[in-house]
Amino acid sequence: MKQKYFSVLPIGGVEEIGSNMTLIRTPDEDIVIDCGMLFPYEDFFDINYLIPDFSLLDPERFTSIIITHGHEDHIGALGHLLREFPKVKVYVSNFTLHLLQKKLEEFSVKMTYQVFGPQDELRFNSVDVFPVHVNHSIPETNGLVIRSRDKKWGALYISDFKVDLHSVHEKPIDLARIREKLSECAHTAYFLDSTNILSDGKTTSENELRHDLRSLMARPEDRIFITLFASNVHRLNAIANMGKASGRKLVVMGRSLKAYLEAAFETGHSDIDPQELLTADQVKAEAGKLLVFLSGCQGDFLSALRRFSYGEDGTFKPRAGDLVVFSSKVIPGNEKKISRIYNKLSEAGAEIVTASDKLIHASGHPGKEDLHILLKSFTPDFYFPIHGESYFLRKHVEFVKASYPEVSAQLIYNYDEVVLGEGQVRIEEHEQKEPRLIHGKQLEIEKTQISQRRKLATQGAVFISYHRTHNSLEVTTLGLPLGAADLIDTLKCKLLTQIRKDLASRDEAYLRDQVRISTRQFFNNSLGYKPVTEVHLY
Repeated sequence: MKQKYFSVLPIGGVEEIGSNMTLIRTPDEDIVIDCGMLFPYEDFFDINYLIPDFSLLDPERFTSIIITHGHEDHIGALGHLLREFPKVKVYVSNFTLHLLQKKLEEFSVKMTYQVFGPQDELRFNSVDVFPVHVNHSIPETNGLVIRSRDKKWGALYISDFKVDLHSVHEKPIDLARIREKLSECAHTAYFLDSTNILSDGKTTSENELRHDLRSLMARPEDRIFITLFASNVHRLNAIANMGKASGRKLVVMGRSLKAYLEAAFETGHSDIDPQELLTADQVKAEAGKLLVFLSGCQGDFLSALRRFSYGEDGTFKPRAGDLVVFSSKVIPGNEKKISRIYNKLSEAGAEIVTASDKLIHASGHPGKEDLHILLKSFTPDFYFPIHGESYFLRKHVEFVKASYPEVSAQLIYNYDEVVLGEGQVRIEEHEQKEPRLIHGKQLEIEKTQISQRRKLATQGAVFISYHRTHNSLEVTTLGLPLGAADLIDTLKCKLLTQIRKDLASRDEAYLRDQVRISTRQFFNNSLGYKPVTEVHLY
């Protein structure tokens, strides 16, 4: 390979769904695409979220970041990135900019930015980047055509999209722009979304949901509650207008819904009059039919949906005669939380309608037919699935190889660098980096500390305080069975005897270690496990 034109190196978002971040390496600068968070799907003991590791970013070369759309798995880590690289320029669409400005207030960081539209051209030192309008589940989602200045190589990068040719909310995916910009290149590659690769058909259009949603809004119940992904402001607008047409007053409950709606008002993506949205205080004085939007369709602990379902909301509590509509799907890992919400609502007598009952949810990701439309419009030389878990990536490669044998489809993971050179590609593997764990006020917490939390949560803790001068000892416990209190006097006698006999004249480190070992062994004999033990000497 005589010359490298540019390379594509995923740092996050490949072999996982979340933490999307991709490094574009050109001969003279580095450009990042997206910088997202990943919500923990393992038991990480209340950490807030995970973000990509930034250690591959060279501050001498890293100049720019392009944001494709406003979902948290694409923008949620940007505040952390700008703290470490404050001079980087952010390229962002207008709607996403409004979301970012609110988010970055929490980080107290400033952002140098340039707003782009779907027909703009972003020129860098040796590559040009062309935003491409695509359909998704949030306004102003963009794919990117990345092209070397001499047009030897062109790459289409779309992490989230579907092909919606019939949407009443936005234009269809701009296939003509993709063809135009890539057909001029000598060699081409695709980097495309794998999230729905197990779906053989065409992803449902938002337009196809209107019939069933409208029929639900026309139901006779006085109170209809509906939850959906807060970022899908197009669907939210459609449902709100249906509710108004049925004579319902509108209520929005939850911070995330209000944040996305505010961005939609400011950027022209909503035709709802903000004055028509009632607050909780106004609702108490209102009578008549209501349509109440609830944030938290995945059952998040502090969400409006959960508070309402558990009867903990100060304004609304579920009751017989209510209709609760879930215009969403359950993300894998959230099944138990949503099941408990279903049960709580059912116990209160409310009727539940989900996407299993009616056609009221559409994915924002491509099934196989969507991919066929893209590939038949323009067929690349090389193909690399992204944005999906490992199983999805492999199935995506199998699909392309079976359907388009002329295309070289290859499997890549995070930290696999796809180098585009003289008419060919090579894949260079880099050392895998663990994601960073964020807790509390945007602070990083080490994985070793999570391991310590796990031990505390499963084994409890014992604290020994020994006063060497007075030869006295205090024992306190945390998280042990209440019956363990009956063992404390016996433990104290055992430890004091051991100290007087063998340890009183020994150095502090040895004394502390032996007391800790004896305490853990004592409780292991009594309880069947060894609590975390801390020994303090005075």
